[in-house]
Amino acid sequence: MDVLTSPSPPLNVLTFDLNVNVHQRITDLQAWINTWREADQRLHVQVVDLNPNRRADVLRGSQIASLRRKLALQVTRQPVCLDPEAVRKVGFPVLRQHLANQYAGLSAAERQIWLTNLFFLLTPTLRALLEKLDAIRGYRSFGQQRCFLVGGVSGVGKSSLLNWYAVNYLPVVEATRNHVPVVKIDAPVSNRSPKPLFQRMLLACGAATLRGDEEHYLQLLELYVQQCGVELLIVDEVEHITQAALRRRLLELSNLTGIPIVCASCNPITWTTGDTEVQGRWNDYFELTQMTGTRLDAFLTLLDLLLPFEQDGYLGLREIRDESQQKVAGPAHYIEQWTDGIIREIMALVMDASFKALTARQPRLNLDLLNQAWRDIKRAKVVNFLDHLRARNGGGHA
Repeated sequence: MDVLTSPSPPLNVLTFDLNVNVHQRITDLQAWINTWREADQRLHVQVVDLNPNRRADVLRGSQIASLRRKLALQVTRQPVCLDPEAVRKVGFPVLRQHLANQYAGLSAAERQIWLTNLFFLLTPTLRALLEKLDAIRGYRSFGQQRCFLVGGVSGVGKSSLLNWYAVNYLPVVEATRNHVPVVKIDAPVSNRSPKPLFQRMLLACGAATLRGDEEHYLQLLELYVQQCGVELLIVDEVEHITQAALRRRLLELSNLTGIPIVCASCNPITWTTGDTEVQGRWNDYFELTQMTGTRLDAFLTLLDLLLPFEQDGYLGLREIRDESQQKVAGPAHYIEQWTDGIIREIMALVMDASFKALTARQPRLNLDLLNQAWRDIKRAKVVNFLDHLRARNGGGHA
């Protein structure tokens, strides 16, 4: 089998400029939501029929659970890229008016669909990481192997981006094999044996029945990587692999298969410490950081463009004037204080506040809505967006 890979297609992203057609985007989002909901329902039916007393069914259930988590990200299969350079070229006021005119004609239901955009966004940093993932797959076409680490505190978008990338290269069932260009797993917590780690990789390749010792699993992986055309392996939560012997097994897999392996965790550099060969193989590091200071202000200003309201919420301002024209702390000040610049917390806050604004028929977000949303988040009452989508049109399965 030819192990050389073809170049990856260009990233399919939506850049915010004067070409954005809000109604067309809503049509696309609704179609993607419907496709995801139907696929999720079919998988749910399969799970109900599985027998927990049969080992093969338990493994099948694990495969389905992993697939369902990834498929949810297909509701934004063409994510919005909040690119400050693109907005600067158009001019913020011009783009704001262009979008506000379109938002004004939306129904409440259409505005809720539009908020699906917030489920997964691309910042310039996240887009750079996607391009790096594509690049290392491309290197393999020239017989080169590039491995690297992805790090950053919990909630900065590592797992979301890696899952989104993997879901864009889902396995394709062919006549004699599964074509699996990207394998993405979470490292198991158990360190007693490398079998759970290898098993998750094999399951991602489509193996249904697994027997044998760890050497057999490793040989199976070597075979499956070739048969399935695996071009990239992503191991998330790699810090779960704490035993030196298990870490060496991952290095051995890299040596045997020659595929690039991306390892991600909060502090992956620590994971490589103490093993010069592992450090030499994973000697490239891409870090995702929190949104703070002027970087947060810029992000919130761009995010404000994406909210389906006719008026600007001035999310990126550190100071605003109250009703008596006195200067008071603005949204950016409070959002940084509440969320510590963690993108997961920022998006949960803005999403929940936006739902509250739509329910109250407010023309924009304001500090009161943001404050209410944050109090609800701290009380664990934030909107679960996937549950919201499942509940629409009568869907309610877990």
